[in-house]
Formats: sequence, C-alpha cells, structure tokens
Amino acid sequence: MKAKFQQSAILLLFIFHFLNSQDLNLKNKNYICLSAGLGANYINLPDISDYITSIAGKNQNEFSGAPEFWLASEFKINKDMSIKIDYSYISKQYNVEETSTGIPLNYNFTYKAHIPTFILNYLFFQPQEIYIVKLGFGLGFVKGYFSQFLPFSGKEIIYKANGGMLKLETIFSSRLDGRVYVYLSADAKVGLTEEAKDSNGNKLIIRKPFDEDRNLRLNFISVAIRFGFSYYF
Repeated sequence: MKAKFQQSAILLLFIFHFLNSQDLNLKNKNYICLSAGLGANYINLPDISDYITSIAGKNQNEFSGAPEFWLASEFKINKDMSIKIDYSYISKQYNVEETSTGIPLNYNFTYKAHIPTFILNYLFFQPQEIYIVKLGFGLGFVKGYFSQFLPFSGKEIIYKANGGMLKLETIFSSRLDGRVYVYLSADAKVGLTEEAKDSNGNKLIIRKPFDEDRNLRLNFISVAIRFGFSYYF
C-alpha cells in the first residue's frame, strides 16, 4: 500500500514538472493569463484636496500615495494582441488635526474607488519567451466613494460618484518558473466623475477661496507601479 502511494506521488510530481517545464509557445497560440498583485499610486484628487483644505484649514499635497489591490484576466486574440479585463481597488485616508481654536479637532476622510477596466494590449515576445512586453490602452468605469467624519458630528457620511477612466500601461512580464511569470508594470490614469452625492442626494460644496463655490467631484490623475504574478494557461 505504501509503495503504491509513493509511486502515485512520484507520478503526480512528474506530470506537474512536465506541465510546468514544457515550451509554452505563447506567441503562436491563444492563451489565457490570470494575474494578481499590489500597486502603489501617486494620485492627485484635486477636489478632495481643496475640500479638506477649506474644511480643516490645512493645505493638502496635490499628489500623494495610495495603495492598490488588483487582479486581471487576459485573453490573447491573435499573434500580437490580447484583451484584458482588469479590476483594481484604490483607497486613501486623510487624518487632519486642526488646533487653531486651541482645542484639537480631528478630521477623518477616506477615498475609495472600484475600477473595472477593459484594456487592449499589443504584445512583444522575446524569442525564448523569457520575457514579454505589453503596451496597453484601456477604458474603465469608476465607482468612487468619499466619506467624512467631522468633529462633533458623531457619524460618518458617505458620498458616491460614478464616472469613466482612460488608462495607458506598459507591462514587463518575466518568466519565473514553468507557466508562472513575474508581473511588473507602470501606468497613467485619468478619471472623471459626476458630482458626489450622499444617500439623500445631497452634494458636497467646496467653498471659496478656491475660485467660485463648486460641487465636489472625484476626478483624479494618477501614475502607478504594480507588482504581482501571472499564470498562463
């Protein structure tokens, strides 16, 4: 019994090694690729920065960091092109303390966005497929949230806004082992949304001195780097 188990284990290991060591020949076949990982965004949310400054009285940096979680499914459609369905989740927190009154007041704000994107990639294969370079252009849907917890308010209010996004990306994918590749990328994104509203339809107003009073939108400009892993079928 033990001998049969050992033989079965050895056979399974051999099959697994064979499947992962064979020539993938990705350039000449229509593959499916699943990827996932983390990213770091350098993002500008101009209306949010102006709103927080107008409320808390402290200037906010135009660009600042925001982490990202992402995953993607890619489908090669011909020799040099693929389509990719990409999902990313971006979040950013602002914690501001205001002391001009002599009493410390803590303001807490949070920005979150769910962004599914449809991307068309142009592919460049290294002859031995040690690495693949992909240049992509995509259009996405932005579902954004902005929440605030103000001193003495006693509750958090969430505002929502939907919109669209344009994305350009460059991906370097290097073979790690068998069907597994390391995923490295850089991208630039521009997102435009409608005016943010709470559950009752109320809008947030950005008061002067930022030009004329205006309603807050969750528009953004961002550059980002990503790291993750890909598996090719």
